[in-house]
Amino acid sequence: MGEKLLEVKDLTINFSGLKAVDTLNFSIDKGEIFGLIGPNGAGKTTTFNMISGALKPTSGEVWLNGQRIDGNYMYQTNKLGIARTYQNINLFRSMTVLENLLVGQHCRLTCGLAPAILRTPRERKEEAAAVEKAKETLEFCGLNEKMDVYSNSLSYGEQRILEIARALVSDPYLIILDEPAAGMNPTEKNSLADLVQRIRAKGVTVLLVEHDMKFVMGITDRICVLNYGKRIALGTPAEVQANPEVIEAYLGGGD
Repeated sequence: MGEKLLEVKDLTINFSGLKAVDTLNFSIDKGEIFGLIGPNGAGKTTTFNMISGALKPTSGEVWLNGQRIDGNYMYQTNKLGIARTYQNINLFRSMTVLENLLVGQHCRLTCGLAPAILRTPRERKEEAAAVEKAKETLEFCGLNEKMDVYSNSLSYGEQRILEIARALVSDPYLIILDEPAAGMNPTEKNSLADLVQRIRAKGVTVLLVEHDMKFVMGITDRICVLNYGKRIALGTPAEVQANPEVIEAYLGGGD
């Protein structure tokens, strides 16, 4: 076992009496690619939302690098080192690719409104560094030739990658990918798998939800399986694939 980056302890959330997530426990080691899978409605995205600060848990705890973060707002969680993408593409469509990545760095910028209006030397230096960081990230993600293109004119697969780039540019410890391969063709999925591996090689830990089992099983180190908001399995891809409860609940058992 490696050094823990994220710990989820007895995480629970109720919606009008319904437990969407029920006493969920798992931890993610630094440098892991960790998968969260389960049938539709199992509580995967709800779990993501509680970790990232979009939802407040009813009870339980979330710890990042030894600091408790459940109950934080999303901007606070982002500043502490968690960045995420979404099931539905959520880009600034009237901005260029480069501008989307500049917005993605807002949590790391320190100049306020007055320096921006006055264009102080410190503000200009910070802006130049942000532009350079955005360009480096776009090159890493293979979008450097599209930096001046409006995001709404990118192909579907490129928009998915841009969302990942925008999350990555904030220098997170943990990047959360919510169904990143959804709608991609096989070639795009192969490129995405390569990108996720390279993100891990940069020292960024990855947590992902994905319904494409071939993609998940081929890229993750460990997988947590949810069903009706409860954990039913946790282990390596091989262990999860062989688990009878997982076969019955999600992967498709026989008669």
